Amino acid sequence: MRASEPQAMAPTKDTLLLTLVDRIYQSIEQPEQWPATIRAIGTVIGGRPDFWDSAHTAPSTKANAASHEAGCHGTLFLSRADLRTLDEYAQEFGELIVRFLKIVFLSTLTSQSNLKARELIGFRMTRYYLEGFGPLSAKPETSASRSARNLIAALWEDGRTFDSGSVRAMHLLMPHLNRALRLQTRLNTDALRADTVSGALDRLTVGVVLVDRSGLPLWHNRRAKEIVGRSNDLRFSSAGFVGRTPAHTRALRELVAAAVFGGAQEVLAVDRGDQARALLLVASPLKSLDSAQALEDCSQTAGGVVFICDPDRDDEPTVESLQSAFKLTPREAQLAIAIARGHGLSAAAETMGVALTTARTQLQQTFAKTGTNHQAELAALVHRTLAHLRHD
Repeated sequence: MRASEPQAMAPTKDTLLLTLVDRIYQSIEQPEQWPATIRAIGTVIGGRPDFWDSAHTAPSTKANAASHEAGCHGTLFLSRADLRTLDEYAQEFGELIVRFLKIVFLSTLTSQSNLKARELIGFRMTRYYLEGFGPLSAKPETSASRSARNLIAALWEDGRTFDSGSVRAMHLLMPHLNRALRLQTRLNTDALRADTVSGALDRLTVGVVLVDRSGLPLWHNRRAKEIVGRSNDLRFSSAGFVGRTPAHTRALRELVAAAVFGGAQEVLAVDRGDQARALLLVASPLKSLDSAQALEDCSQTAGGVVFICDPDRDDEPTVESLQSAFKLTPREAQLAIAIARGHGLSAAAETMGVALTTARTQLQQTFAKTGTNHQAELAALVHRTLAHLRHD
């Protein structure tokens, strides 16, 4: 008879808990894993699977309201003995369970980018926690104790009980979940801040390129992408800035190096041949507010910024923006823009389809409203007013 092969031993609960701790921190880097991580936590903690599954279909609001009006809050009848046990249980473990479940739901909620999924989780939080909040007028300690008891009672009535092993698992996982939630919230805040800054820079009429501490491009705004997409005179690559010729590439990288490594602000004109005027690049160093963090991850820290100006692009203020800025009439704003484009008064009047005397009167009114005295001064003011913002 052949000796029986040894059977693989099932993992112990402590081993599962250690695995869960690893999954919790992995979910910070990959937030889409949070729902699966929470389901795995539910497997160890216990209770009905649908309680831990954010993808579980919630009952319709209408049906839930009808059952609430009928007084159907659960299927488990609690006797007097059960209520005494509930009071002792809530007093000893209530605060732990309430905090644990709140962190679980918040962790799942912060990981969801889909609006429908967030609404579903919000509905479940309201449904399960509504009974857990005490009156605002109560003393803090009384309110917290009553909240814990109400929540646990609601859970028990819904068939969700936790034994001593479950409570121990909660106690061990709590600090890791709490830390993970704080880190996730911080990352979400940083991502929101980055998106906000990116959105603001995308509104500029000048190209903006952030480079890391090695001089390599990290990020560029919408205008920079448009400028690069128009020709091969300036491009971005994994090796850095690239020009039309090797000499241009060398000049571009020396410009960036001077800013990042030398701490100097430099200007470079990138020749585009006879078809267009040269691009103007200004490279400036950026100082990190957190030098320790910058040294720890220099590949993701901006060490400099390159501004790109395309003189051939027309980025003028709109008629509406000049009207709002200086209380001009539509005709006066049109005339100011025509003057800024280099048209004389006669040409501007012809373009607008008005008599020269009318245009002259409108010009004097425009001078008075803008605080200027001659056409060159008016043109300079128009170019300085909102011309640095996109209007598309």
